[in-house]
Amino acid sequence: MRHNSLKTYIFPDDPVDVVIPCIDKDLETLELCIAGIRNNCPQIREVIVVSSERLTENAAWFDERRYPFSKYEVALSLFNGEDENAEKYLSLPNSRLGWYYQQLLKFYAPFVIPNLSSNALMLDSDTIFLNPVAFLNSSQGGLYNPGFEYHPPYFVHAAKLTNNKIKRLYKMYSGISHHMLFQRAVLEDLFKQVESFHHQEFWRAFCSCVNREELSQMGASEYEIYFNFVLSQTDQVAIRPMQWRDISDIRELPLCKELGLHYVSCHHWKRAEAKKH
Repeated sequence: MRHNSLKTYIFPDDPVDVVIPCIDKDLETLELCIAGIRNNCPQIREVIVVSSERLTENAAWFDERRYPFSKYEVALSLFNGEDENAEKYLSLPNSRLGWYYQQLLKFYAPFVIPNLSSNALMLDSDTIFLNPVAFLNSSQGGLYNPGFEYHPPYFVHAAKLTNNKIKRLYKMYSGISHHMLFQRAVLEDLFKQVESFHHQEFWRAFCSCVNREELSQMGASEYEIYFNFVLSQTDQVAIRPMQWRDISDIRELPLCKELGLHYVSCHHWKRAEAKKH
């Protein structure tokens, strides 16, 4: 399913900057996340936490209010301008608005954060690196670790967003691995294609392509979009599997490091479930 005519992107010889969107529920893992990526990747230059207020002194902070959209505007776009439905969705305690919003924070980070490297590692705040890793090959192409999750609505959304240009590239691999290197040249290409097709800004198109029935679930994935797009467009990048797993308790970190895992993800819902038992 790779395109017959692969592209050659210009990848500058830049270090990697890390972008970590974060909210209060992941404060338990944020400091571990920051320290883990700094201690295990010599390619890293800067770590930036994106949030509504400063959450740590151990990384730079970028105020999410400086983005060209707000949570309300995202909600409004998800409901195609229906203000009443958007207001209701915004007020629901368990809505998936934050799920869609943080994906757009990642997509737009290279374009709104001043002086961010052209190589920007998007890192979930509950993901902790434990052993040495690299995210760029010798030619500055991105290295991508696959996951194994498959959620069909992600690909329904991706196809609508890109006029059927993004499809599931590998049946054995997923882009869901809780981090991903975004390279600006690739993002510019993706944004251009989407905006040319939809005749609107990328974030608005992204929202308008989420199916209504998925608004209370998970109806889009930034990681699947980028993973399948970049690997279909160029052979400058590569899949590079790492050893990783999801865990439910940060007390497992020393054992996971000893086992040689490159990283773990300790999701809030798993931590909450573990604390009940």
